[in-house]
This record gives sequence, C-alpha cells and structure tokens, in this order.
Amino acid sequence: MKSAETLLAMDRCERLAAWSQSWQVPAIHPTEVLKAAVDAGLLTDEDDPGQLAGDMVMTEAAERTLDIEGSQYSCAMNLAALADIIVTAIRASGGPWARPADLVGKTMTWESGAFLEPSGLRLRRVVLVSRWNSERFLAETNSWKCLGEVSIYQMPMTMTVVLIGQRRDGRHHSPWSKGWLHPQSRTLRIRKRSGEFDGKWIECWRETSDFNKEFWIEQLRQDYVLNDVLFEKQIKVPEQGVMAKIRHLAEKKLQRLAKMTETPEPTLSACFWPTPCKFAKGACWQFREPSERTGFVRISGSDCVAVPKA
Repeated sequence: MKSAETLLAMDRCERLAAWSQSWQVPAIHPTEVLKAAVDAGLLTDEDDPGQLAGDMVMTEAAERTLDIEGSQYSCAMNLAALADIIVTAIRASGGPWARPADLVGKTMTWESGAFLEPSGLRLRRVVLVSRWNSERFLAETNSWKCLGEVSIYQMPMTMTVVLIGQRRDGRHHSPWSKGWLHPQSRTLRIRKRSGEFDGKWIECWRETSDFNKEFWIEQLRQDYVLNDVLFEKQIKVPEQGVMAKIRHLAEKKLQRLAKMTETPEPTLSACFWPTPCKFAKGACWQFREPSERTGFVRISGSDCVAVPKA
C-alpha cells in the first residue's frame, strides 16, 4: 500500500491497515480496478494510454474477478471503456505522468500515491467520484491523499476531479459511458437540448456502440458536458507549523503500525460504512485471521512506510 492509503486505512481501523500489509481479497472491488487502470494509463508511455488502461481492467477482472453481483463481463466492459476514455481525455494535451520520488527518512520511506507535474514544483492527483459537492471537497482536501501528500512534499497540488456517476446493475451511469441516439438519424447526444429526448430516443452505452472515444469526448465538449465531469481544483500548501504537525502525525501513526506485534482490535462501527471493509465478511466477523485456506491471497511487500521528520 502507498503511505497515504495506509494512513487512510489506519484512520478507519488499525486492523484493516495491519491486514492490508499482507493480504488481498480474491475478488477486487470495481472502483479499485478502475483507479489502478487509470493510474497505469496516466503513467505509461504507450502510444494509446487509454487502450492500455482498458486492457488492464479486462485482465484484472479475468484474473481476480470483480466483487459484484450480476454479470462480470458487462461490468468489466463498462469499466474498461470508462478507463479508456478518462485516460484519453486527461492525457489529451500531454505525455506520460510521473510519480514524485520517495522520501527517505531515518528508518522508513514515504511512498507517494500522487503524481508530479513536469515542472517538478506541483503535485497532481486524480479523484474518481460518483458525485461532487462541498462536503466531498472538504473530505478530499483534508485526506492523507491530499493534505498528507502536500504536507510531506511541501508542494501545492492540482486535483483533477472525474465524475463517473453511480454504478447500477454493473454499469456507471454518467456522460462518460451513456448517451442517447436519435431514432432516425442516429445522432448522438449526451445532454438534452431544447425539444429533444422524448420517449423515442435510444439509450446508447459507449462500450457497445460504434462511436470511438475521441468522437465521444468531442460530443461531450459540444454538448457542454465535459467541464461538468472533468475539472480541476487547486490545493494550496498549509503554513509551515501545520505541515510539521501533519508530518509528525503521519510518522507516529505509521511507526506504531510497523511496531505492532498483535492484531489490533476491530472497529465494529466502521466495518460496513461508508463502504464495506474487505475483511469484514471473510475474517473479522468470523473472528479469525485472514488465511489462504479461507480464500485470501498473501501479498509480498516492504514494511509499513513512514515519513522523514519535519
């Protein structure tokens, strides 16, 4: 796990953070697949980074299966098309992104999950959300993935927000994935214009349509939707005293995790909210440790990471 992800897990439940260092669940959540694929597409130097992101979704879905009810194939196809078009839209005017260098402290290392702008003076982050409001903005800007990374590297951050819509019946309902066809002309529309979208218009999903991603993105732009589902927020650097406290807190929490010799107690109120914990059903609520015998997959990795002192 990246350092910020580990800290987020610790804030929710120290048991989750501890187990996540060594174990994966066999079925992967669709949002995790999408985020990993988008990250890979942003980092790659392949000629078609969107295609690489989509292919990665299909590979992950085949090798680990998706943690959903319903059609695995339909969900994977929707996620693959979504990863493809998002990466293509974000990378439209630039080359591959890069990660900032790890920061090495006296005992451990901060491994960043953020990206670094070509200038080397500003961090980047991509946030995939079903919806956006002022509460979500505060949650994101004060999370370890934002405030933590900014404080560790002492750089401002550009946060790219991508609205992917809610997932229902295995598909994300958003302008990235869903449009409407005129019943006669087969004209694609993403947003209703005056006098359009009566009951005769035909639902159109990108993964099953004949429209390529470049055309779809252009239609998002022409229907004045693109800026609603892809926009940026600028995050400033806190004052030095605040950054020093955040860096100290991060180091303290991660070192405590690294020194644990016993499994932490469960945090029962956090097992199923705001999202179900991946260890809740298979281990925690059966009062047993994760194991290969019960379906979990052991992962290899370094010890828990921490930050250099401020």
